[in-house]
Amino acid sequence: MTARARGFTLLEAIVALVIFSIGALALYQWQATNLRTLARMEDRAAQLALSRDALEVVRKLNPMLEPRGERALGDRTVAWRATEIDGPRTGRTPAGYPSLFDLALYDVEVSVLEDGEELTRFTVRQAGFRQVRQATD
Repeated sequence: MTARARGFTLLEAIVALVIFSIGALALYQWQATNLRTLARMEDRAAQLALSRDALEVVRKLNPMLEPRGERALGDRTVAWRATEIDGPRTGRTPAGYPSLFDLALYDVEVSVLEDGEELTRFTVRQAGFRQVRQATD
């Protein structure tokens, strides 16, 4: 056996190390991209859950009677401002007679705040109502 056939030369070792380094760098970049994407998805999921909770608060209010206001949601605050789109109109029964209520359609702009800082904002369309007539026998 000659001395040449026994092992790697320094040049072969350096080439192998460069090839390994390029592969490791590509793998690291892929992992870093996946971690950033995962963090964005977790932030988006938390924001969506917060929006759902705020929507539950807003669904329970009547924008015709409370066009703006605030409610506590744990350590956060849900604030809303309703803008009338259409109405008010006289409500109708299924038979077509005037009902006891006037109705209007609103765009409700909702903000979720924590320590005065806005965490999320969205708009929802919601009906408002007010009793304006009395039932007669």
